[in-house]
This record gives sequence, structure tokens and C-alpha cells, in this order.
Amino acid sequence: MKIKFVIILIFLAFLKVEFSHSQHSTKFIEITKNLKPIDSITKIKKFRKGGVKEISKFLVFEYGEYTYEIVSGKQQLFDKKGRLFYEVFYGNFGNLIYQKQFNNTNQLYRIIETTKIDLKPETTLYQILNSNKKTLIESYEKEYNSSEKEGILKLWKEGKRKNGKKTGKWKIYNLCDKTFKIKKY
Repeated sequence: MKIKFVIILIFLAFLKVEFSHSQHSTKFIEITKNLKPIDSITKIKKFRKGGVKEISKFLVFEYGEYTYEIVSGKQQLFDKKGRLFYEVFYGNFGNLIYQKQFNNTNQLYRIIETTKIDLKPETTLYQILNSNKKTLIESYEKEYNSSEKEGILKLWKEGKRKNGKKTGKWKIYNLCDKTFKIKKY
């Protein structure tokens, strides 16, 4: 039984790694294929009273005569009571892969998953390491809200974003019944 669990866990971890690179366009992969990280760093920030505030992972790249620390992997933010309220997973070059936000009762109320990462035509490797302004990111967002005293969250709105701005048709659900309206952006 334990062996099956371990095999399934390894398989799911492999799928997550493959999923985290599937959003990148062929242009993005072509530009960054020769750049390899030279180190990785985990930074832990704490509140004044000693509780963990933030755990972040960074990859260190060397390009030319400079080194660059870029947030990569899982980043977690905690409140003063030690509850996780924000979890983000970044790709190797600091691009958002997914984001989860939790309310004060540890219920997931917002999910953002990146569907495509591309670059503007004139983008260079130097620009990728220094800024995300040349990166085009498409994502899908779902937000949940509570309409009952019980505090059970229901899907409230969902839709696509391009570079952080709402695009296309967004569904906004009525929390009292199963109807919804569509808003265009």
C-alpha cells in the first residue's frame, strides 16, 4: 500500500513539473535553453515575534558579468497566526504558473493558473532576466465567495486574463441559485 502511494506521489510530482513548463512558447524555450542556474536559495522572512512570514525560493543565474536572483518554485505567505493565506508557484524565470489564495478559515477562494507564456518579438535574454515587461502571460482565474451563514464557498466568477487584465467573456454566478451572467471585457 505504501509503495503504491509513493509511486503515485512521484508520478504526480513529475506531472506537476511537466505542467509547469508546458505553458512556455517555443520562442521562450529557444531563447532560454542555454541559460542554466548556478545556485538556488531559500529565503525565510519572519515576523518580529519569530513566526514565519514568507518562504520563497530563488534561482541564481549568471549572464555576462552579472548574477541574477529570480524567484522560482513555490512561494508561501503566512499571517501572524501562522495560517497560509497565499501560495504561488513560479517558473524558472519568475513567471507565474499558478496562484492560490486562502481566506481566514483556510478555504481556497481564488485560483489563477497560467495557460500560456510567450514573448514579444524583439525580446532578448537580458530583458527576460531584468523585467517581465516583454513577457505575454495568459491565465484563467476562478474566484469563490460565500453566500450562506455556513461559510461554504461557491464559484462566484471565472474568466481569462491577459497580462493581469480581464479579457474575453467572464461568467459571474448568482450565489443563491445556478444562474449566471456573462460580462465581456
